[in-house]
Amino acid sequence: MTIDVDSGAQRLAEIKPPLEDQAPFLWDLVAGYEKGQIFLSALEMGIFNIAKEPKTVDQLAAELEADPSVTGKLLDVLVSMGVLCNEGDSYVTAPKMAPFLVEGEPYFARYLNFAKESRNQWADLNKVLKNGPASSEHKHEHKYDRETIDWIARGTMLGRLQATIQIIREYPEFQAARKMVDLGGGHGLFGIGFAQENPDLEVVIYDQPGVAEIAQEYIERYGLAERVKAVKGDYTKDQIGSDYDIAFEACSFGGNADQARSFYSRVAESLNAGGLFIAETFTLDDNRKAPLRSLIWDLKEQISGDGHMHLRTNSEIFSMFEKVGLRGESVIDLSEKMAMPMRLVVARKV
Repeated sequence: MTIDVDSGAQRLAEIKPPLEDQAPFLWDLVAGYEKGQIFLSALEMGIFNIAKEPKTVDQLAAELEADPSVTGKLLDVLVSMGVLCNEGDSYVTAPKMAPFLVEGEPYFARYLNFAKESRNQWADLNKVLKNGPASSEHKHEHKYDRETIDWIARGTMLGRLQATIQIIREYPEFQAARKMVDLGGGHGLFGIGFAQENPDLEVVIYDQPGVAEIAQEYIERYGLAERVKAVKGDYTKDQIGSDYDIAFEACSFGGNADQARSFYSRVAESLNAGGLFIAETFTLDDNRKAPLRSLIWDLKEQISGDGHMHLRTNSEIFSMFEKVGLRGESVIDLSEKMAMPMRLVVARKV
């Protein structure tokens, strides 16, 4: 394409651009990769741990065994990104970020380790596109010991718990409910919160042995042992009880299609007629164009072969519901209330 330059045409300063320049958008995409690499490298090298107390460039470089000139430029970038702060000639992990970036802190962002592990997978994306995903011997397994459950509980209370309870408590069916099960309830805070909002509600926190015992301690801590109890079991295999008015599940289930049908069938069998099933999970729009983070996650699952979380469209989930006696009613977007594109999927037993 050539540009027609006419010396006798209008003044260059007044010419309207022939199309909108997409360079800012494209550079932003590339910069996202670069920023991610810089941040993960800093995390991997332990910069945020070392800089929990103010350090000069030379002090940080010495502890990192790194080149001082490159280290200084890296630190300046991290300051611009908002994860470090300048204090005179020293650098320190940003106070609001330290609880999440300094190892050993109660809110340390363990999930960032997944991003570090997946860097090579993304770098090999072109090979996967040509050859297909290689079978992975590594299957992601969650560790649910006391330390982890307590960490999950603290993270849940940073807004997700409150937002979820505030939405569900407004349902007339919730106010009329007398029996509820929290499937894979872990720490039990959702079930405890629901019991606080409905004084006539009895709640079962259903989770695996070893986890249910921890949930029971949370229940007793909040003084609700008379109406909330923890029950041990595997909801993919064992009976989960019956006569529930509401079944709730929050990000604990991620099985394949066969496992999902079995799970939803168990849920339907446990509910009273007209009872609600509410799942807090990640879904894809029916046109598979959003949410972007969920689409990226779905792609990552495909290229890694990890099989940790099988994402589906809203319609695909509703179709599964229909086959087991549930009718999908609504999908509530929670992304404005939290950092992740979570959704509440609501269904009713027909």
